[in-house]
Order: sequence, then C-alpha cells, then structure tokens
Amino acid sequence: MIMATKYRVVFEDPDFPDEPAKVLIPTDEWLEEAMSGQLPPISVWWAMQEDEELAIKEGRIKTFEHDPDKFAAQFDAPRIGKLTEEEAMEYLIMKDIPRRVWAVKHNRPMFKIVRTEQVPTDRLFRNAWRLGL
Repeated sequence: MIMATKYRVVFEDPDFPDEPAKVLIPTDEWLEEAMSGQLPPISVWWAMQEDEELAIKEGRIKTFEHDPDKFAAQFDAPRIGKLTEEEAMEYLIMKDIPRRVWAVKHNRPMFKIVRTEQVPTDRLFRNAWRLGL
C-alpha cells in the first residue's frame, strides 16, 4: 500500500548562499521501501558518492563507471530494517543532500524537516524562498 508522505526537507547549500532554498520530496514508493525495511545501509550510498566525487576531481566524469562491487551493494547488502517515517527522512537527508549541508556545523540551520502543508503550494515566489531561523 502506497502512502502519501507527510514531510519535506527544505535546505540551503552553504557553498551557494545566493541560491534559494531547495525542497526535497521523497516519492511515496521510496518511503514505502524505507518503512518496509528494504533499504541498504547508508554507507552503500556514501561509497558510491565518494567514487563520483573522485571522478569529478580527476576530470574523468565522462568515462566514469562505478566500481562493480560498490554498485552491486545497493542491491546485495543486508537491509537495515523498517524505519519510521521520521527515520526515513533522516536517512534521505544523509543520502541525497550534500554532506556539507548537514554534517558541518554552520552559524544557522541549513536544513529543516517540515510537514508537507508548511511548504507553500504557490510557486510564484519560489526563487525568493529562504530557510527561516
């Protein structure tokens, strides 16, 4: 049974302070996988991200391919077990938002987990959004 997500993640990237806040919205299918215990450990995603970052630094992004073992781990690694919706959102932050946003201490919060209804549905002024203190 697919459920509607109750949460969103609003974040700003400290490396790009002039950009507006971004909104991360998990798909209902992903949330269902998380809550039914089908996700691999977060370290699987981090290992692949490190490969990608190294390829970018070395300028070999056009010819880049993941290490086959690291790529296969997303399918083969033991699952972490069922997560609550809140835990799933924390996992998603660590998986999909750059670490410089959530793992580094800043002088103000760089992200917030908010309820869906707190994100305006009117996108008219979206490029002016900022994360409130």
